[in-house]
Formats: sequence, structure tokens, C-alpha cells
Amino acid sequence: MNDRSPRLLSVDALRGLDMLVIIGLDALIHASARAWPIEPMAWFSEQFYHAEWSGIHLYDLVFPLFIFLSGVSLAIVDARPSSQALSRSRRLASAARRASILLLLGIIYNFGWDWSWERLRIPSVLGLIGVSYFIAAATFILVRDRSGRIATAIAIAAIVAGLQLLYPIPGIGSGALTPETSVNGYIDRLVLPGRLHGGSYDPEGLLGMFSASLITLAGAGAGAAIVSNNCAGKPLSLGLSGVAIGLAGGMLGAAYPLIKSLWTISFNLVAIGSCLLMLAIARLAFDQETSPSVLGKAREALAPIGANAILAYMVARFLVYPLYAPLAQFPFTVEIAGLCALIAIQWLLYRALFARGWLLRV
Repeated sequence: MNDRSPRLLSVDALRGLDMLVIIGLDALIHASARAWPIEPMAWFSEQFYHAEWSGIHLYDLVFPLFIFLSGVSLAIVDARPSSQALSRSRRLASAARRASILLLLGIIYNFGWDWSWERLRIPSVLGLIGVSYFIAAATFILVRDRSGRIATAIAIAAIVAGLQLLYPIPGIGSGALTPETSVNGYIDRLVLPGRLHGGSYDPEGLLGMFSASLITLAGAGAGAAIVSNNCAGKPLSLGLSGVAIGLAGGMLGAAYPLIKSLWTISFNLVAIGSCLLMLAIARLAFDQETSPSVLGKAREALAPIGANAILAYMVARFLVYPLYAPLAQFPFTVEIAGLCALIAIQWLLYRALFARGWLLRV
């Protein structure tokens, strides 16, 4: 049996909703829009593609929510007496181990079924999660007071913004936030071996990993407030904070564009605001003390996917995504039925694993 606390189950449920998009709901939405080509469906389908460069679609918030929730989980687990009993060096070593495993899994994911040398790519979604988690965990472990953690987050934001807006790239200059001229791409091309996902830059590259740690830190701060049972961790406070931070990011975006692929600070602020708002809604919907029975059932349905999110991500890459192209050759009704079946099979798998307490822990 699993030993997840009620708080972690609520986080798992929100992460499960996030993962549901990744393991097939996005493909189902696109197939449905092709089957019923009406304006609302076309708009909804477009929202489940990434924005071309600047700006934000709903799909651009899926990855940041996962990063944010890893920070919430970090704070909840860190507050356990068993965690507090460990030395700082052991906790840091555990965080470094997790980051290393995620980096390795990310490289495996990048190769997919083709292990040719040309497909070597070091940055990855999982690698970014691992590195940003380690930065946030190290901050949480080494800086115990809230003001020090906030100061660390401000310093990270200042370094990233300074590099992106002010660093003079040879032959280009500063502040050019395009795929070819960004400082993110310049650093990646200078340091990283192998291919870059964006050609001249990598959306999960080195500066992106560093910048995304702000989202993990924000999640850890929210998680610490929830564990402490203080006012800042209540759903209303989380929601209001989310609206305020999101609006601040949107206003900053007028001068400093919202670009997910570069993890600009304006984008991070909007993402953090959205994540705080979703966490507030999840607390209202899924927390054991306040949830009506129907929402408790929803939590029970979603938590198994969220608790095994890394496994779900890897299984989708190797066993589910290769089936999309063959399914697309059939009539829309068959394709949609096939996608629904794939989602259902995955859900049944993770439900069975969750019931037995079999979780892929890294």
C-alpha cells in the first residue's frame, strides 16, 4: 500500500491532471479538433500547442506546473522529522543523486528508439527538472530563514535577467531575445556537446535550468507555507498571490518578453502566478478536510498518475507516442477511440501500481 500523506495526495492529484495532458489528452484534443473543425475546438486545440516564440498558450504552463509541484513536494517531504534528522550533507547528496538520475533518464528519453551518435542531446525536460530541483533543494537546505530564500530567488532572477538583457554576445550585442541571438543559445553552443533541440539554442539548456529553479523555489515556498499552516498557505492567500505575481509578470512582459523557450523572468512570473492559482484551486478541491465526496473521488483517480509521473513520462515516450502516427491513418472515430483506450490503459496501470505502493522514486 502507498504511504502518501493527504497533502502529498493533493499535490499528486494536481500533478496527475498535468500528466494526463502529457500522456495523451493533448493528442485527443487535437484529434477531436480535426474531427469537428469548428472555431471553439480550433482555438482550444491551438492552446495545446506551444506558442511559436513569445507569448503564452495553456500548453506552455504544463511543464512549469510540474516544476512548481516538485518544489511543493520538496517542502512537504523536507518538513518530515525523518528528513530533518538527516545531516545537511546527506540531504544535499540525496538531491544531487536525484538530479543525476533525472539527467541520465532525460538523455535516454532524448535518444528514444534511435541510439545513433547524431541523436546525442544532453539537455532534456527531465534534466531541467533535476537541476532546477537541486538548486531549490540546496537553497532550502542551506538557507533556513524565509528572507534568505527570497533573497536567493531575487539574486537568481537578477543574474538571469542581467545575462539575457545586458550581456554583450560577440558579433551580436545584448538583449536580442531571438532563437539565433539569445544568450541562452550562445551559452549552449559554447558549452554543450551534441545537438540542441532548437538548433541554435535548447529550450532546456543551461541558463534555462538555472532560471527554472525560480519556479521550483516558488513551489517550495508555497509548500512550506502549507506545512506551517500559516495564512500564506491558505487557498485564498495562494490564489491572491498568484493573481498578483501573474499580473506583475504580464506587465513586465511588455518590455521583457514572455518566452518559455528562454525561461525569461517575465515568463517565470506568469508561470508562478498560474501555478499558485492552480494550487489554491487544488487545495479547495482535493484537501481531505474540505473536499466533497465527488472531488475526493477525482483526487483518488488522478493521484496514481501524479505519484508515478516520471514512469508515466518514460512509458509514454517509448510505448505510447509511437502509436500516434499509425492511429492517425484511421478514420477520426477510430483514432479518437484508440487515444481514449491508450489513456485508459495507462491510467489502469498506474492505479494498479499505486495501490501496491510501487512508485518510481528518484
